[in-house]
Amino acid sequence: MLWYTLRKNIKLFTLLFFAFITIAPDLFARAGGAGGDSSGGGDGGDGIATLIYLILRIIIELPFPANVITAGVLLFIVYFMSRHARKKLKEQTILNQLPTGEPAKKIDGYSKFIANNPYFDEENFKEKVKTAFVKIQSAWEKQDLSEVRKFISDGVYQRFNTQFLMMNLLKQTNKIKDLDIINVYIDRIETDGKFDIIHTAVHARIDDRFISELDSSLNSGGKEEFVEYWSFLKKRGAKSRDIYDSDFCPNCGSPLPEDMGEVSKCPACGTLTNSGEYDWVLSEITQADDYVSSNHKLKLSKTLSNEIERIASEDEDFSVQLIEDKASNGYLQIVSSRSLNNPSMMRRFVNDRVFNSVDMPAKGQTIAYNRLFLNDVYVIGISETSEKNHIHIALRSSYQRVLIEGDHIELLDLVMISRTDVIVMSRDKAYKTSKGSLYAHCCPSCGAPVENSLSTECQYCGSTFNSTSSEWIITELMSLGDYSSWLENTSMNMTYSVKPSKIESLYDVRDYALNNIMILIAADGVFNEDEKNFAERLAAKWGYNTDKISPIFDMAMSGSLSIKMPDDRKKQKKIFKLMEEAAMADKEMSPEEVHILNSIRSEYGINE
Repeated sequence: MLWYTLRKNIKLFTLLFFAFITIAPDLFARAGGAGGDSSGGGDGGDGIATLIYLILRIIIELPFPANVITAGVLLFIVYFMSRHARKKLKEQTILNQLPTGEPAKKIDGYSKFIANNPYFDEENFKEKVKTAFVKIQSAWEKQDLSEVRKFISDGVYQRFNTQFLMMNLLKQTNKIKDLDIINVYIDRIETDGKFDIIHTAVHARIDDRFISELDSSLNSGGKEEFVEYWSFLKKRGAKSRDIYDSDFCPNCGSPLPEDMGEVSKCPACGTLTNSGEYDWVLSEITQADDYVSSNHKLKLSKTLSNEIERIASEDEDFSVQLIEDKASNGYLQIVSSRSLNNPSMMRRFVNDRVFNSVDMPAKGQTIAYNRLFLNDVYVIGISETSEKNHIHIALRSSYQRVLIEGDHIELLDLVMISRTDVIVMSRDKAYKTSKGSLYAHCCPSCGAPVENSLSTECQYCGSTFNSTSSEWIITELMSLGDYSSWLENTSMNMTYSVKPSKIESLYDVRDYALNNIMILIAADGVFNEDEKNFAERLAAKWGYNTDKISPIFDMAMSGSLSIKMPDDRKKQKKIFKLMEEAAMADKEMSPEEVHILNSIRSEYGINE
C-alpha cells in the first residue's frame, strides 16, 4: 500500500526531494556560520518559510502513513546535508589553507616557467635559498648586512636597517644559535612584468633570544620551530650568474667591496648586483600567518595584469614587486624619520604635502619600535591623470611602540598590534630614464650618491630629488579608513581598484579572534600543555585543521603574533567579545589578560 502510494505520487515526491536538497545547505549558509561572521547576512527566514510550506504540503497531499514516512525521510536528508554544509562552511577559512609543500612540478604555471627559464635548476635554487637564509641569520645577529647586501633588494635592506636602528635605540641584541633548516620547498611561482617571482617556504628550528640592556621587560624569544616564506625575484629568461658564493661583479668580473653600504653597486662598472638581471634576489620575507592571509589573489586580476603590461611597455624594468619594494623602503624611512624626529631621512622621496603631514614626537621624546615588521605590501589601485601614473599601495605592519624619555621608558602598546596604511606613488608618463634610485641613496638624474638632507636638490647636477619626472615619489599617505573617503573624492581616473572592504576580506571574524586569543593565552609568557590543548579544542570547534595551523601555535609560543583587527567597527566588537569569552574560559582573567583587553579596548575605541 505504501509503495503504491509513493509510486502514484512520484512526481510530487521528486519535486519535494530536489527542493529539500536545494534548501538544506542554503538554510545553514544563511544562518551565518559557526564561530564567525557571515558575509552573506540574513537570518535564513526565506528558507525556513519554504521548508515549512513543503512539510505542510507533504502532510496534506500524501495519505497516512506515507506522508509521515516521506516527511521523516526528507527531514533526515535535510539534517544530514545541513551537517555536511556546516562542516564545509567551517573549513572555508583562510587559515586552513596554509601550504603543505607540494612538489614544484605540481604548482600551477610551473611548466610555463620552465619553458621561459630553460636554465633553471631547482636543487641549485634551493641551495641559494639555504645560503641566503644562513648568511642573513648571521648578518642579523651581527647587525651587519655587508655580506648579504649583494643579493637582497633595497626594500629588504631597509627593513633590516630600520630594525637595527630600533634595536640600537632599545639597546637590544639578538643572540642566535642551534639553527637547523628542516626543509625548503617552492610554494608558488608568479610572473610580474618581465620578472618571475618564486615564493619559497623555509621550515627551520632556532634558538632566538632578544635581550635589552635598557629594560628586561623587552626581553623575548627562545627555542622555536617555524615556517617563513622567502620570495625571490629574477628577470625572466636571464641566465644566472652566481652572486651568492662569488665576490666578483656578475657583469665585469671586478672584485666587489667587502662593504657595499647603502647601494649594491659595482664600483668599477656601476652594475647593480641586486637588479634581478643576474641571479635570484631576495625581495620579501613573510611570516606563515601573513603569507596565507596575504592578498596575492588580488594580483591575479586580469585588469591589474593589463595595467602592469601598459606601464611595463613604457618601462621594461617595471614590476609590481619592485614598486612594492620601493613602497616598503620609503614607508619604513618615514617611520624612522618619525621615530628619531629626523625629517631629513624621508625628505628626498616624498612631496611637500606628505612631508608636512607626518607628525613628529615632542621635543626630548623618542618613539622606538620593539619588533617592527611589514607583514604585507600590495598594490590595491592604479590611476592616471593626463601627465602621471599613480600606484596605490597598502602596507600592513605589526609593531610595539616604546616611548623613551631620557632614562625612562613606557610601553605604548602592551602587545604587538597591527595596522594598515595606504600610500600613493606617482611618476610622470613621459619620465626621464633613471640613472639611480632615491630609495638606494642615488640621484635619479646623474647617479651621484645622496645623503639624508632637508634639501631637495642634488649637489652635483642641481636636479630636484622629489620630482616625479624620473622617480616614483610618495604623494599621499593615509590610514585605510581615510583611503576609503579619499577614493570617493579623488579626481584621478581609476584604471584598477580594489574596494577597501575587500582588502581585509580574506580574514573572517574567527580568524582574527583565534589569532588574538592565542596572544591572550600566551600573555603571561607561558604557553603550557593545558593552554595548548585549550587552543586546539577551540580551533577544532571553529572548524580549523589543527595540523595545518600549527605554525600559528608555534608563533604564539614564541611571542611572534600581533593583535589584528579589521577596519569594520561591528567586527571589532564581535572579535573583542570572543576574546573576553576565551579569557574567562577558566572562570577568571589573569592580570596580563585584563591589561591586554583594556589596551585593545582603548586602542580601537571599543565601548562596553
